[in-house]
Amino acid sequence: MEPLHLAGTQKLAIVSLFTALAITTDYAMLPFANIKLMDTIVFASGLVFGLGVGVSVGALTWLVYGSVNPLGPDGGLFLVILIASETVYAFLGYLARKVFGFEEAGIPVRSLLWGSLGLLGAFVYDLSTIITPTMLTGTSLALALKSLPLAIPFMLAHEVSDFAFFATVGPVLVAAILKITRSRSSVVKLQG
Repeated sequence: MEPLHLAGTQKLAIVSLFTALAITTDYAMLPFANIKLMDTIVFASGLVFGLGVGVSVGALTWLVYGSVNPLGPDGGLFLVILIASETVYAFLGYLARKVFGFEEAGIPVRSLLWGSLGLLGAFVYDLSTIITPTMLTGTSLALALKSLPLAIPFMLAHEVSDFAFFATVGPVLVAAILKITRSRSSVVKLQG
């Protein structure tokens, strides 16, 4: 199945809704370091609505969350790195849809697959956001890699929580989206 096709105003509404959901959950989960539902939301939006929507949700979420954050804003080049790194989840959602679909596999298989994609995405995201900034300051790759042991507790929290959220919340979120969009499509067809 192809991603759901949306008109321009529908895309704007979907991006706004998912961005608001991601930002709200980010603020609600602020006390839990590196544990966020945002990645699952970006993945689901990329999976159901396509790459453009997923990337937009990820970028706008980080633009707001990274700029207005009680822990301190992320600015400049680091904010750009965070935004670019978040797009990995939109790509994974889009690729999961293209390669595996999501209606063909049963819930346990889908949960394990999506959980694994969440873990992989978190690992790539973490490496990108740890190594890229240090290398952009002229630090060698070897020295940048030496900073990884200090980040391991934060990386593990992120990767394990993404696995869990992608495996549990992901299928439920996608099922809810599909139910709403399909029932909305039926209403539009009946009215037309």
